[in-house]
Amino acid sequence: MKVDKSKWVSCTLDSVCDIQFGTRIVKKQTEAGQYYVYGGGGATFTTKSYNRENAITVSRFALSKECTRFIEGKFFLNDSGLTLHPKTNLLLFQFLKWHVFALNDKIYSLARGAAQKNLDVKRFSKLLIKLPKNNEQCTIATELDTLQKMIDGYKAQIADLDVLAQSIFVDTFGNVAVNDKCWDIIQMGQLGNFKNGLNYSKGEIGKTLKIIGVGDFQNIKCLSSFDNISYINIEDISQEYLLHNEDIVFVRSNGNKNLVGRCLEVFPNSTEVTFSGFCIRFRKSVEIINKYLIATLTDIGFKNTHILKSNGIGIQNINQKLLSSLPIPVPPIGMQKKYAAQVEAIEKQKELIRQQLADAETLMKERMQYYFS
Repeated sequence: MKVDKSKWVSCTLDSVCDIQFGTRIVKKQTEAGQYYVYGGGGATFTTKSYNRENAITVSRFALSKECTRFIEGKFFLNDSGLTLHPKTNLLLFQFLKWHVFALNDKIYSLARGAAQKNLDVKRFSKLLIKLPKNNEQCTIATELDTLQKMIDGYKAQIADLDVLAQSIFVDTFGNVAVNDKCWDIIQMGQLGNFKNGLNYSKGEIGKTLKIIGVGDFQNIKCLSSFDNISYINIEDISQEYLLHNEDIVFVRSNGNKNLVGRCLEVFPNSTEVTFSGFCIRFRKSVEIINKYLIATLTDIGFKNTHILKSNGIGIQNINQKLLSSLPIPVPPIGMQKKYAAQVEAIEKQKELIRQQLADAETLMKERMQYYFS
């Protein structure tokens, strides 16, 4: 849809919206119930009452970069957040929702404070928004809602395929955390060798290398394209720090305990790639199928039982000794290969959907930019 934004009317946020703060609530003084409590971020605990329904929320205290959201259904908003609602017929709710999303970065820039960023509400209330006629607002909101449904649909398809892969794994190999199918157990240190990652100094002059860091461990289990990986310059490097095809790299240490222990299989091929000191590399020396091994290592039950519990709830690092002692159930190689083939077929489907998702997200950004820049 083409629009003539020169005809749109500029208004301050507070002139067309009711800005309503949430209500203070304390978990230890609240009885759990069916309604989630939200504040400056996601849901925290539950309560038996609600004070908002289907609302556009903005963080007030402890702002993160994602400080705007739409929360569907009934919920309780605490005093860490605020909500916006049109107070004039000139502004449609659905259009306001998308306009607020478009203002997310500008709203975040209004935060003040070093240790904790809090919203400057006075400046926030004077932000300018531009309003077309109601029929244009409706058309724009409908288009963006449709794109969002496409994006959500693609994400749901990927999640369903992940569930399918996990279901096949459990049906085939059982509960690997307790090895209920009584496969042979081999400690991981007997399956291959480990190497801690490279420590280097920024600003070195020398050979240019791609380097895998903690930021590259997303929700993927295999990495074969290194176009978006950072690089370093280093004067000299031992060959043992260069990754080979089928190496597995672990997150060794990070402030975010949810990242510790994540792993991915790498295929550098002809690209020279190393790995940072916050990582550990595993290189197998006996026949075991990586797809099976990674599925075992990332199985929630196995990870909680054998990796996370070893260092307690606050785990922020793992080491070679821990990884070497992991009790890996080792089923017959034929079963591992069959499972790997099934997973590869699923991954091909996921890759097609990921591309569709990326295209839809790109289109969404373009349309948001067109309407609200």
